Amino acid sequence: MKYKAEMHSTRGLSEDNLVFLAQKAFSSTSNNPEDFRNMTMSWAQFNRESLPGRNFTFWQWFDGVVELMKKHLKPHWNDGAILGFVNKQQAQDMLLSKPNGTFLLRFSDSEIGGITIAWRLVWNLLPYTTRDFTIRSLADRISDLNHLLFLYPDKPKNEVFAKYYTPPLCNVVKTIIPFFYNQTGCSRTTSPSSSHPSSFTVYPSM
Repeated sequence: MKYKAEMHSTRGLSEDNLVFLAQKAFSSTSNNPEDFRNMTMSWAQFNRESLPGRNFTFWQWFDGVVELMKKHLKPHWNDGAILGFVNKQQAQDMLLSKPNGTFLLRFSDSEIGGITIAWRLVWNLLPYTTRDFTIRSLADRISDLNHLLFLYPDKPKNEVFAKYYTPPLCNVVKTIIPFFYNQTGCSRTTSPSSSHPSSFTVYPSM
């Protein structure tokens, strides 16, 4: 409930999400929610001691996720398109039996305020952060990557994200400046980050 209020979101945290957060906070591998029912977190664990192998605390990581969601990803979270609270190994296990081109969206373990695309066969792309989304949205970046076909478990990506794609430039020009449209024709809007739409950066360790 507090998460929904903070996010101004229609979707809260599931029990699986809460187990994931407890695992991260307590450095535990247990998948049993009952193991965490009576556990309490000290202030040091919450926001003084760094997470194992990282240079940031649990709170810094979680706050980065919340800020990224509020600024750039809330519609996709509300739609259920972002699994988010899934670790790298879980993502690989989930994708292993799926067709090539299947992907899911998970929050980066190594980057504060980062979200990464876990993709069948490639596994993880470089995390995107607020800086990236101020240049080009998540939906447009997914559209740019032609190798991404199905959002886990089996939804065609355009069925999920097409309503968020930036409209083709010709639609805007045709409406506002018909003469210019007739002279120049049509092209889809691009940005420096999408000049090579099929390219991507693999990020092996997250």
